Amino acid sequence: MADVFISYSRNDRDRCTAIRDILEELKVSVWFDAGIGAGSSFDREIEREIDAAKALLVLWSEQSVESDWVRNEARTGKERSGLIAVQLRPCTLPLEFRSVQAEVLPEGAEGTDNSTWLGILERIGDLLDRKGLVEYTRLKAKGSVADWKKWLARYPTDPLVPDVIDNIIENATPDMGQQLASERAKRSALEAELAELSAASKAQSSEVATNARELVRLRRELDQAQSGQHDAEAELARFREASGGKSKDDGLFGLGIVLNDKIALYITALLWIVAIRFIWEHLNQLIKGYGGLGDVFWIAFGIMTVAVPAALLSIKLFRKRKAMQREEERLAQTVAE
Repeated sequence: MADVFISYSRNDRDRCTAIRDILEELKVSVWFDAGIGAGSSFDREIEREIDAAKALLVLWSEQSVESDWVRNEARTGKERSGLIAVQLRPCTLPLEFRSVQAEVLPEGAEGTDNSTWLGILERIGDLLDRKGLVEYTRLKAKGSVADWKKWLARYPTDPLVPDVIDNIIENATPDMGQQLASERAKRSALEAELAELSAASKAQSSEVATNARELVRLRRELDQAQSGQHDAEAELARFREASGGKSKDDGLFGLGIVLNDKIALYITALLWIVAIRFIWEHLNQLIKGYGGLGDVFWIAFGIMTVAVPAALLSIKLFRKRKAMQREEERLAQTVAE
């Protein structure tokens, strides 16, 4: 279930999609009716999503003010005190919603430091308990390393923390920034290949053996990518020493532990995503009563080839993190003595 439900007119789908994309870049989960699957009960799925959402964003325009669906959805959001309203173009609002502030958001203003957009983010941040969204958007355009460190210290639990850490490293150590960009490119290529392989395995059961071999090959490539991390770890260690990252009073305490085995973290997250998406679709068919032995096979296949490696890698990372923490405590005690 998503954090934000967007109510809009289908004539404004392009603007709605642009706003959705920007919010998801900010790690805000979004739902609108483009995601309704074939055969789903339209009104029931909308009801479930509205009930689960913490905020309802209504996009007013000349078309949406005439839509009974949009009015009913906005009314539900208003009754739950989770309504956020904005005008895509100047229009006359329905009488019952004129008391709710709805400024005009110029086209292309989403994702910028436009005051209306920042107001939307501020309201979403209040409803989702993510107070750093507005400041993050402002800093993204012209924030310094010091500014990002302050943001990190103020909002250490925000989902955007990994992106902020990457930003700090890219600005503080340009060489490391290039290395991270290279690792991101490798990760994107692997994600694309895994996505293509997953889609092919779902569509053509006769290619199971070939797909299994491809998965083994991909795992071998991922292991090879892990073996090339030593240079990156050395660079991170030097960066931590230069930035004083071993002090608990520093806003970047623990940065080295967070970034060690970064590729493994990405791969683990990727494997879990692939496992969940791969298994859930077939599990959902069984739950709905549409599945068969083929779905059971694919669930077992997904668990053995993706979920189990993901779990093993997660355990390995957790143990390594604990070992690094113990080693740092031992070194600190030795220095103190």
